[in-house]
Amino acid sequence: MVYGATARVLFPIALVALIGAGVWGYQEHNEKNSVLIKAENSYQRAFHDLTYHVDKLHDELGKSLVVNSRRQMTPILTSVWRLSYAAQADVGQLPLTLMAFSKTEEMLSRVADFSYRVAVRDLDKQPLSQSEYKTLKSLHTQAKDIQDELRKVQTLAMDKQLRWMDVETALASNKSKEDNSIIDGFQTIEKKVQEYPDLDWGVGIQSLDKKKQQRIKGIDGKAATKEEAEKNALAFLGLKPGDAKVEVNENGKGQEYSAYSVRVTPKGHKTGINLDVTKRGGKVVWMMNERGVGEEKLDMTQAEEKGRVFLRNHGFDNMQVSEIDSYDRNALFTFVPVQDGVRIYPDGVVVEIALDNGEVTAFNSTEYLFNHKKRILSEPRLTKEEARKKVNPSVKVTDQRLSLIEGKNDGKEVLTWEMTGSFEGNSYMVYINAMNGEEEEVVKMETGSAQNEGQ
Repeated sequence: MVYGATARVLFPIALVALIGAGVWGYQEHNEKNSVLIKAENSYQRAFHDLTYHVDKLHDELGKSLVVNSRRQMTPILTSVWRLSYAAQADVGQLPLTLMAFSKTEEMLSRVADFSYRVAVRDLDKQPLSQSEYKTLKSLHTQAKDIQDELRKVQTLAMDKQLRWMDVETALASNKSKEDNSIIDGFQTIEKKVQEYPDLDWGVGIQSLDKKKQQRIKGIDGKAATKEEAEKNALAFLGLKPGDAKVEVNENGKGQEYSAYSVRVTPKGHKTGINLDVTKRGGKVVWMMNERGVGEEKLDMTQAEEKGRVFLRNHGFDNMQVSEIDSYDRNALFTFVPVQDGVRIYPDGVVVEIALDNGEVTAFNSTEYLFNHKKRILSEPRLTKEEARKKVNPSVKVTDQRLSLIEGKNDGKEVLTWEMTGSFEGNSYMVYINAMNGEEEEVVKMETGSAQNEGQ
């Protein structure tokens, strides 16, 4: 009888427990499905963004081959730079880390570096060379190939309702599925990129590649987690947790650039802000705001001060403006650090200011991050008076200072006397080697270009 009474007591409890387990299992199943759906949607969005950005990249490269003025070329190449970085970020958000895709990522990285280097220089003084024009033509053709392959994958994925989650599973298990059209498409892209002939990226890009190979040694700090990357990205933008939607993804396994790709969309904003945050040290390497720029309300002096304050607030102290440019209602400033009165040109930082409200819409500290360190600077063997005598007597020298520059031939750093001068109404910068008196470089300046002393 005791057994019967116990059973009567325990049966309702067991029934409740069984129902509870069923409800819990159902909730668990739903939660798992929710996570999978969220991941699938994220992959779908990243892939469609990649297709869109490569489409636009091909268009902009085509435009660069048609335009014939520096005023138009600069914004086009800046757009190429933005789109290349955006495409890299998209690739980093796809489940491709278990397959070889490094050549394609390397190509996008080089396109970004190439277009950036050309865009920020003064094309009136140093127009596109025949070799650079040939490189642009090749990149335009290659972008078309990648665009076509991505569209094929996109069509197949939509027609056959293929899932990116299956791609991830197939790659993780290393087993061939019945239909791996997505994997096949990306492998085709990688194979095509591998077969492209080597391009002439220029001395600057080759030297940048070498710096990238040594980037881990050059970046201080402990390993940063995804959470720390998100926190640092928000802090860099002056936002607090909850102020924006944040997506953090690791760059692809083959990516040379050891960083997290972070996309921040502030509340109430339709466009996002893309950043790269190093996995070591958690430092922001570059940032791009996708928003459009309205009517100009700031002059260049006000914009420069905005850039100076921004850098100071982000730990870039003792910086001077070395170059100013403007395009499409944006002001572009290159700042360089000063050590013991010497301008350190290899450690430049680029800041883009929107002239409608003074907001920083782009930032690139790649060269600073890879190069910056305390230099052991030798005392110049030539006095400034001796260096001035090395300048053509027809040039009226109005100012001079010590500067560290990269040699044009070997990329090695050279201590120079930087002379500001004028000849027949034009301004020039003449760089005289401070150790042996050789003329290292002569640059023609635009009127008003920033070679004056920074503050």
